[in-house]
Amino acid sequence: MTKTTCSKSDPRVAEAINHAIDLNSKGHIELAVQHLSALIAEFPTVASIRGYIALFLFNSGRFGEAIEHGRKAVLLAPKSEKASLMLHAALWSAGKRIEALDEVKRFLALRPSEEYSKMINEWELGEDDAKSIESAIEAAKRAVREDNQKKGWLT
Repeated sequence: MTKTTCSKSDPRVAEAINHAIDLNSKGHIELAVQHLSALIAEFPTVASIRGYIALFLFNSGRFGEAIEHGRKAVLLAPKSEKASLMLHAALWSAGKRIEALDEVKRFLALRPSEEYSKMINEWELGEDDAKSIESAIEAAKRAVREDNQKKGWLT
């Protein structure tokens, strides 16, 4: 995990994030989350704080909590590819695959993404389904719905 520089905000934010990264890398996930959570009251509009909390929670398998912080990060920075990818991963891992695909669609409506383009290219889609990003996402949603129906899950 690389250190952050958060040049647009107070240098204390970058210091706190870097400290949390260190804590997390040493296995102190809960301390890292608590450390960053304490900053939210003072810096409620800094998306990277929420993004790192989401990342740490995601890495520890706490997908529901990661989604909560990921959604807040995306609201604060809707064009942040990192925030969007984090939210997508948390949603997907939590089994909320339609919502995860909706996040891809939301983000790509705002700006292009090399990472999402790679992801879409890796999906096994028919030629008609792969004609546009929109059709690729809709095809993936159909596949998820069909898979859920085979498993007897509600969609």
